[in-house]
Amino acid sequence: MDKPGWAVRFLLDRGGGVMDFIAHFWERLAQTPPLARNDLHLVMTRPWASGTEQGQAELGSNGVGDHRSGSSKNNAVGRNLNDEAAGEPAGPFTGAMLYVPKAHRADVLATTPAAATAFAQYILGGAASRKVPSVAPGVGGGPEAIGEGDGAVRPAIDFLTGGAAGIDGMLPLLLPALRKRGPSKRVVNAVMRLPERVAGETCSAVRAAREGDAAVLNRWRKLYKEERGILFDADVEAWIANQVVFVLENQGQVASLAKFDLVLSATVEIGGVFTFPEARNRGFGRALVGDLVYRIRSMGKTPVLQVDRANRAALQMYEGQGWECAGDLARVWLA
Repeated sequence: MDKPGWAVRFLLDRGGGVMDFIAHFWERLAQTPPLARNDLHLVMTRPWASGTEQGQAELGSNGVGDHRSGSSKNNAVGRNLNDEAAGEPAGPFTGAMLYVPKAHRADVLATTPAAATAFAQYILGGAASRKVPSVAPGVGGGPEAIGEGDGAVRPAIDFLTGGAAGIDGMLPLLLPALRKRGPSKRVVNAVMRLPERVAGETCSAVRAAREGDAAVLNRWRKLYKEERGILFDADVEAWIANQVVFVLENQGQVASLAKFDLVLSATVEIGGVFTFPEARNRGFGRALVGDLVYRIRSMGKTPVLQVDRANRAALQMYEGQGWECAGDLARVWLA
């Protein structure tokens, strides 16, 4: 497809809030319009007309010119949705994927096993691939290097993100082609939404970050990376200018921090919630999040946030505050 509208609506309708960030990114594609480029493949799936369980990839012309381009309505793999009549195409969608071979990544929402299989086969069948350098078994790359060698060809995919169930459905097909026994790293976040009955509570100790806070914001970045493995971008001045970072002060010292990761038309995502070690177990993080919830409600929007599934303490804390899980978002590093 070269028009992201159907895919964006699908992500918003079927993603349950899990895919809102990806939908926002896809929606911005229409502004540039990059889907005519060879390195962007927007693919959707829906059931065969016969109504069987088998998913069918509906591929749009994207200038690639290979067997996946779908430039013909009679293509054996799929039909070009851009050639269909105006309005919503007939039949339900079961999945959507943006595959970027040049970046070796894909964003995926597959709501059925058949859709996950179709997306994996699409990636495996692509002409965009790369040769794998010769590596002796078990040397310089661990078990995943076994079976690789000069002339071997692997799919151009190193990173997957999207609905966790669909990603997990793709991995058994992708990993053997990558000569890997498992992903290098897999992180699954519970996407939490706060129901309307929870209004939040303003806290006088919370303020937007301001000039002079750069040192404490950089300390936050450093410690967050050490503890959570995630490094924020370094544009601290832009954070301050845009008023997207908030701090809670205790006795004149910053104790907790958080930021608005994404501000959308209906939701605002809270991210980077962190309390400095010397100030923990005193309710500062909870008070900060409650204040941000109040601010978001005042904007007429719904608060959302992500919590690592492995962080049981944080999950229990948020659930105790009334947050509800909308679904799981997976990030998988294959390289």
